Amino acid sequence: MNVPYNNGKVKIGQFYQRPQPVYDVDKDMALLQTAMIGDIKAHKKEKLHNVLYVGVLVFALFGAILFGGN
Repeated sequence: MNVPYNNGKVKIGQFYQRPQPVYDVDKDMALLQTAMIGDIKAHKKEKLHNVLYVGVLVFALFGAILFGGN
């Protein structure tokens, strides 16, 4: 049934098609995704390093302000 609702004047959803499922990822799909997105693990690792770096800088600055001012 292609027409889910017909109110007499307008056929709502007449051209609706269910999305086709993607069953498996082949080597070409994985290669294209890696080329477009990049290595996700490397991005997560870099983000963690950046967060830790900023945290250490904030901690050091806070320590310098708190304990460095005589």
